[in-house]
Amino acid sequence: MAYTYLFFQPAHLPLSTDELSPDTVLVLRDIDRIKQGLAQVAPGLEWALPTWGHATVLGHQVEFHLPEDVSEGPLAMHCSLRIDYTPWVQSLCDRLGWLAFDERPMCLQPHGPAFPA
Repeated sequence: MAYTYLFFQPAHLPLSTDELSPDTVLVLRDIDRIKQGLAQVAPGLEWALPTWGHATVLGHQVEFHLPEDVSEGPLAMHCSLRIDYTPWVQSLCDRLGWLAFDERPMCLQPHGPAFPA
């Protein structure tokens, strides 16, 4: 089994629960920039396919999935249920300026508190 995080670009920060909408939570569209950002936070990231990459994070394998067409959906990260990746994902958001949503659902934002989505 796997746990999933979805990544987006915020229109502005900080955000709160009542501000979440398609106008404030934007799909990441620049594939090259997405891959460059992920390479900064996940050393050893390998793209086995143009839309599927994998890396070792916190000692376990994680997978990154891009939709075939970035207008159709967000970047997703699938990871093991054995490890709580929330602190690592928060550091990714802090460094790259992205939003992340997990399955609870919670929204993690750069340099701010997580909040219910």
